[in-house]
Amino acid sequence: MDFTNATKAEIDKLYENRKHVELTIGILRDGKTEVVYWGPDRQVTDESDKIYPVGSIGKTFTASLLAKYVSEGKLDLQTPINQYIQGLPERYYPSLEKLATHTSGYTSQPYNLFTTLPYFVHMNDERGLFHRNPFRGRPDEAEMIKIIKETRLKDKEYPFYYSNIGMGILGYILGQVIGECYWDSMNRYIKEDLHLPNTFIGNVELLGYDKKDQPCKCWQWTKEDIVAPAGALCSTVEDLLEYARIHLSGELPYLSTCHEVHGPCEKNANSGLAWRLEKDAPISWHTGAAGAFNAYIGLQRDKNAAVAVAVNYGLVNAEQIGFSILKNDI
Repeated sequence: MDFTNATKAEIDKLYENRKHVELTIGILRDGKTEVVYWGPDRQVTDESDKIYPVGSIGKTFTASLLAKYVSEGKLDLQTPINQYIQGLPERYYPSLEKLATHTSGYTSQPYNLFTTLPYFVHMNDERGLFHRNPFRGRPDEAEMIKIIKETRLKDKEYPFYYSNIGMGILGYILGQVIGECYWDSMNRYIKEDLHLPNTFIGNVELLGYDKKDQPCKCWQWTKEDIVAPAGALCSTVEDLLEYARIHLSGELPYLSTCHEVHGPCEKNANSGLAWRLEKDAPISWHTGAAGAFNAYIGLQRDKNAAVAVAVNYGLVNAEQIGFSILKNDI
């Protein structure tokens, strides 16, 4: 796999002063996929099928299932959430579309200082954020309902604000609408509709590394975790490329709505359904961070091309590597 100097520089940056890098890069172009895995010594090995926690890339899967249910008439993008969650007080609530575009008015975290302080003390005892999933068990279903009831939103346009709890509420509704939990609904969708053999909502046992090169276990999740729809996805780079191909191919027509503009986003992008849509190029993309792991998926829609990147370090430049490949090597 040959790269331009710009991309090589990004890969060099990743490896600089890090001893345990495991980097997988995949490219889809001209209907063919190529996946390469580099170990710590930057030698290519045969571990290109490694399963990584890919974090928030799972938000695009949540949006894909939403698009399916909308196409089947089970859900409506413009319907407010109180039509799907019973027992909420009569007042304004955001629509499913606003949850999927992070424009609902819900903020990123559902916690205040009082409820969060004991958690941070516990997290510090376990050596920090990379070592402990902050969304494990928090909020539970009752706490989610409490958050919705106590968060009084206005009937107005809210700006883009990346919200894990908002995506968690959306996933909860996806499960409720067919009478089961999100976890089971999504895993069946991945198996029966997307046919991705090594992708699932769940857990893997794998070591990642923090900025001090200390080993970190994967974040762990349970079926009851409300925020799982925002970040509990595991996958291989090969599966992510197949997922990209399905989105690009049109074989599941409802997926096209995910790449239409549904709201504002940050800086030079608009919001699709979960996907970020570049304003100056036909590129849909998303990143994924889960503790000591980082991932990226990008689709260049006019060329039917895609890139996926996954690495076993937290807070590294997987996004920059992916964008460089999309813009310089395809």
